[in-house]
Amino acid sequence: MPSPASVKAGALTFEVNNKNSGKVSEAELIVSIVVPSAAIDVAKKVAEAVKTARRKDLIFLDANAISPMAAEEIGKNLEPAAVSFIDGCIIGSAAKMGKGTIVYVSGPDAKRMQVLERFNIPVKVLGASTSQASAFKVVYAGLTKGLQGLFCELLMGARRFGLLQEIRAQYDESFPGLLDKVSSSIVGLSIHAGRRAEEMDELKRTFNHFGMRSFMAPAAQKVLEAIAALPRREASTSGAREGELFETLERFYDMGLLRSAPEKENS
Repeated sequence: MPSPASVKAGALTFEVNNKNSGKVSEAELIVSIVVPSAAIDVAKKVAEAVKTARRKDLIFLDANAISPMAAEEIGKNLEPAAVSFIDGCIIGSAAKMGKGTIVYVSGPDAKRMQVLERFNIPVKVLGASTSQASAFKVVYAGLTKGLQGLFCELLMGARRFGLLQEIRAQYDESFPGLLDKVSSSIVGLSIHAGRRAEEMDELKRTFNHFGMRSFMAPAAQKVLEAIAALPRREASTSGAREGELFETLERFYDMGLLRSAPEKENS
């Protein structure tokens, strides 16, 4: 099973290019952490590389915020290459593995991932179904990204009415600590809104596929897409989320987020 070094070198830095066969020959575990729309393509390229390298017993952990349907498709693409596919998701920051982040996994071989607990990475097995972890992730993402979209919309309204500080104070009194928990994620929307909008599309499609209507996810998706359409802020070199909540909201407001028409000046 993988050591910390092999996880880092062989899994987290895997690149999708024409040198993949060499990578899969060296790695014991490959972890896919990409935007949802790229997840299936990455799995296909890994399967091709495994066949070329004639590698046996490689573990592929998909840790993306994808629909259960996408997870099933990834499993089908990897099966002919005899890759051990584990459906997974990361709750917390992928950049802070071993520092409070939890990895949820599912599938027939999911228990193999429990070896990561030796390296202070908590692992929870959801079950033997190939797509349980993906279902878990998109439903969980509905709360986290839904709150981000909801707060952005409401706080843009509060800013328009000149009540931003007052509404923040009342939110804190009515729901202590809630906005504080979401604040850093709202700041991160300057960079990550597009990816998070994709996650809401995955949630919507999951509900629709299983005969359920989704109202909240499409609404949150629209807000996140509106933020993604704003001029993008550069990511920090460390990957940290920079800036304060009110600074971010002021920037969104100045760039016209959610504005349907030019504001009328007071006469």
